[in-house]
Amino acid sequence: MLLKSERRTAAEIAEILGCCEMVVNNWLRRFEWEGVAGLRTKPGRGRKPILDAEKDLARVTEAVHANRQRISLAQAELEAELGKAFSTKTLERYIKNMVLAINESENVLSSSPARKFTSCRWHA
Repeated sequence: MLLKSERRTAAEIAEILGCCEMVVNNWLRRFEWEGVAGLRTKPGRGRKPILDAEKDLARVTEAVHANRQRISLAQAELEAELGKAFSTKTLERYIKNMVLAINESENVLSSSPARKFTSCRWHA
């Protein structure tokens, strides 16, 4: 927006930013229609998560507790039960995100490690 206010063309702005002219025009149009709010990323962008934060949490917790030493076994069990294919990395990210969400929801201070859940790195 600042470059446009300097009366630069969309082609010049695209060259400066390293993108195509159409992207610049889309951003300018969104700004004209919606103001600053139009520049925010809207929900629903990106790939949808394979494992649902609410629906799959209890089942993932059970599978991980039953196979603490072998995350790959928990992953195989969950794939069969849920009918979804995913990697051990996906399962690890899901667990890490759930631990972070639990910590944030409880407003756990980082200075109190006794109450704070910690994530660990599992090896397949």
